[in-house]
Parts: sequence; C-alpha cells; structure tokens
Amino acid sequence: MDVRTLFLAQTGALGATAAMLWLARSEADERSGLRIWTWAVTIQAVAYLLLANAGRLPAWLTAFGGNALGATSVVLFFAAIRRLLQRPHPRWPLAVIVAAVAVTGGLAGGKYEIATIFNGYVYGLVQLLNGWALLSSRQGLSRRVQRLVAVFYLAMGVILPLRATALLLQGSGVDYLDHPLAWQEPIYAFGFLFVIVTNLGFLLMCKMRAEAEVRQQAMTDELTGLANRRALDQAIAQALAQAGPGRPSFAVAMVDVDHFKRINDDFGHSAGDAVLTAFAQRLRAGVGPEDLSFRYGGEEFSVLLPGVDLTGALVVAEHLRQQLARPASGDGLHPVTASIGVAAWQPGDTADTLLRRADLGLYQAKALGRNRVEAGQAGAAEAAPA
Repeated sequence: MDVRTLFLAQTGALGATAAMLWLARSEADERSGLRIWTWAVTIQAVAYLLLANAGRLPAWLTAFGGNALGATSVVLFFAAIRRLLQRPHPRWPLAVIVAAVAVTGGLAGGKYEIATIFNGYVYGLVQLLNGWALLSSRQGLSRRVQRLVAVFYLAMGVILPLRATALLLQGSGVDYLDHPLAWQEPIYAFGFLFVIVTNLGFLLMCKMRAEAEVRQQAMTDELTGLANRRALDQAIAQALAQAGPGRPSFAVAMVDVDHFKRINDDFGHSAGDAVLTAFAQRLRAGVGPEDLSFRYGGEEFSVLLPGVDLTGALVVAEHLRQQLARPASGDGLHPVTASIGVAAWQPGDTADTLLRRADLGLYQAKALGRNRVEAGQAGAAEAAPA
C-alpha cells in the first residue's frame, strides 16, 4: 500500500465521520468542544484529499492549501480538547502555528519533504501537549478512555519528530508520496489508526461528560443549587453502609426556615425563592468542608455531618443556627431564623429511623419557640430493634 492510498483512506474515514457529526449536531456541542472537533475533522479531510493529490494538482494548492488546512485542523483539535477539559487555549500561538506551516509549505512548493520535516516538529509538540492535557486532567471522564487517547497522542508526538529527523538526515532526493520509503509505511498505518482512536475517544469522552451532567442535574436542586433529596438518600445509604461498632459515627440535621409562609404571603413567591436561595448559600457556607448540605423540600434543608456523635453534632448545629440567624447583609435574605433537629447514628438505624428522629427534634424546636436546636429522641415506635 502506498502513501497516496493511505491518504485517500484517511480522507474517506474523516469525511464519513464529519458527515455523521454534522448530521447529529446539537447546541450541547458548543459546551463540550464537539462543534470545534467537527470543524477540525471536516477541514482535515479536505487537507488529506489535497495532499493525496500532490504532484497531480498545482503545487501551490497542495503545498500551501493542504498544509494551511492541515495546520488549521491540528490547532482546532487542540482547542476542542481544551474546551472539553474546560481549560483555556491561547489563540495567537495557534494562529502563528497555522501561518508558519502554511508559509513553509508554500515556500517549499513541490519539495514536500521540507514541509513534512517542519510540520513534524510543530505537530509533534502540539500532540504532546494534547496527550499531557488528557493525562493530567481531573475531569470526571472515563480515565481509561482518556489514558488510551492520551497514549496515542503522546506516541504521535514522539513519532512525528523522529520521522522529521530521519527525513532531515536523508537529505535531498528523498522518495516521497509516489515511492514511499519502507520505514514510512508503518508510520502512515499508525496515522490511520490514530485517526480512528482519537475520533472515537473524543466522542466517547463527550458522551461520558453529557451523562455526568445529566446525573449531576438529577442530584441537584434547581432553585438553590444544593444537592437534592435523591442525593441525600444516597449519601445516607453510603454513610449507613460504612457505619458500625468501632467506626466513626455520623449525624443528620434537619433545618427549617422559621415562619417562611409569612414571607410568601407578605412579599410573594419570588421573594420567597430569593430567600431560599440566599438561605442555601448561608447554609453551605456555615458547614464544614466535610459536611454535606441538601435541600430536603420546600423550606426544609438537611445537613449530613460525618465523623461526629450526638454531642458534636449539637455543637455544629448550634454554630450553624447562629450563622443562619445573622441579619441580612446585602444578599437579599430577609431577617429569618432557622429551627434545627439533630439525630446521630445508632446501631440498627435505617435511613427512615434516623431521619424520623431528626424530624422529631425539628418539631420540638418549633414547639419550644423556634430559632433553636433540639436532639430528636426516639419513642417506642422509633426505637431501634434489638
């Protein structure tokens, strides 16, 4: 198989991929970087088509046009990866790369090995940066897919400069395109595999990111931005699974905005929503870094306190009550207070019994005048089974 055939095969693969990506495009593509990737694939397909016809089309078209389009696709792939990983990408260095590759290709004309040598070092650096970005990313994407794609980028980042160095050492008169050197055939074959793996890998990472966003939305309260009741259920289930004799305890606090109905009645539901949003911000700021805050429903919130017993939980809850009871300070929060009920894990507890005790403490705090903290005490019906 000669190099022209491999170029044409890559053109076909890239063209088909680009067509499918354009047909399946959506608004979410902008956030994930898939729209940039689609443009990169499309432009690269045209670039390979021009390069495959080197010597048959005018040299300015294949040398200048092919290299300019090829460089554009490379920097767009770089930008798409950075967008996916939510990292900034400097634009002027990318523009310099495109200009330098295009000018070098245009000046080299029909001496395609000159452009190949120059591009090998430039593209190699970009591919190494792509591989490092994927390896060092802390995003919640599939680490296995990221690592595989990163390995291919790193490998290409090493192969391209090595090939450029080998061509440089060969000197003038290097057989190129029409009569490929034997050592170049495996490189172009790897390039074909590289196209497949990186394109499929990027699509998989976009898919996983979208799925993670959906899961996050399903666990988040839309109004306040806190985790919701579903997330609380999962957090308590995990805490119960880790609890046991000889292990650190944990507690749950139920937090309720006092006299919230009055706010809705006097100022309207929009003001009530603003109060809940500001209250949620204070709640999040008032707990420790290991504590988890949730919106339970309506004007009721929950806090999961890991690593504390009932005594410690009451101390934390009292501090939180004081934080929530502070006068408004420009954050839109009406002067409100909160009542808090606390329950700590006991052997034999389930999520229902734990939350029921916390609710009992909340009801008691309300009955005793509000703006206070009370521990929920289990009655006969709530006692843990022997």
